[in-house]
Amino acid sequence: MNMAEGEKRRVKRVFIDADTGKQISEQTVVTDAKDVATEVKVKNVEATGEVGNKRVIAIVLWVVAIIFEALALMSLMQSSPIYGKLPLFEPLVWMCIFLALDLVCVIVAGQLWKKANHIDPPSEKNAFEFFVKSQLGAILSVVAFLPFLVMALLDKDADKRTKTIAAIVAAIALAVGMGTSADFNPVSSEDLQAMQQNAIELGDGTVYWGETSKVYHLNPNCRTLLNSSTIYSGDAAAAYEHGLSRPCKFCAAESGSDTLKKMSEAGTVTDADAEPEADAGAETEAEAEVETDEAA
Repeated sequence: MNMAEGEKRRVKRVFIDADTGKQISEQTVVTDAKDVATEVKVKNVEATGEVGNKRVIAIVLWVVAIIFEALALMSLMQSSPIYGKLPLFEPLVWMCIFLALDLVCVIVAGQLWKKANHIDPPSEKNAFEFFVKSQLGAILSVVAFLPFLVMALLDKDADKRTKTIAAIVAAIALAVGMGTSADFNPVSSEDLQAMQQNAIELGDGTVYWGETSKVYHLNPNCRTLLNSSTIYSGDAAAAYEHGLSRPCKFCAAESGSDTLKKMSEAGTVTDADAEPEADAGAETEAEAEVETDEAA
């Protein structure tokens, strides 16, 4: 069947509530939000223990990681009480095992910490505190590997081969730990509150995204979502929890909100949702395919 000129290819779309995971009816845009409160508070799930538990577990894992770092160093240094006394493997192998366990703890802790920050982000009022809280995973990755690396290289009793292997393994673990724990797009509690406030003022507080979206949408019928077979909906906090901290530039432009426009333009735009502007009357089927989750 031929499509009319300028008509976009539509797919059968399923709407999912991001909080419950259950299918809901197709959403419509609320343009009159008189009955919706214009004051919004940042979603505080720490009261339920979710954020607190994640952070406590992350801290415990970092402590365990540092213990594994110490064991790796002790298994390497001939002056330590456990050198050569561990069964099954030679000291160099035990060193690699302890560093591997160290890395596992660091990665899991870093992911938990970032997840907690995505639910309850820190405030940017104090720049130093914001940096530390946002990048604590990367900072403690350095603590979990750099001391070992330095002390292993300075060990006078170790031969060149042992030092080389220790340095390579520790350097790789440090790079992986930092890479997986660093938050490359940290958002503050002020940003999250602005997201929620704008979503309420410009609609009913609900935002939308697809399975491969890198930004959130105010309009479920945004042209960059028309080819998404699954649409998730929730409040701004739910979108941020899924790693979506910037609004779609088309939704921002349509809303007329200067705040949203600035947020959409912040940083480098690499989102598949952010297709080039096109004349509305000349859009083709190809232009609709800006999200990769196509219909089966």
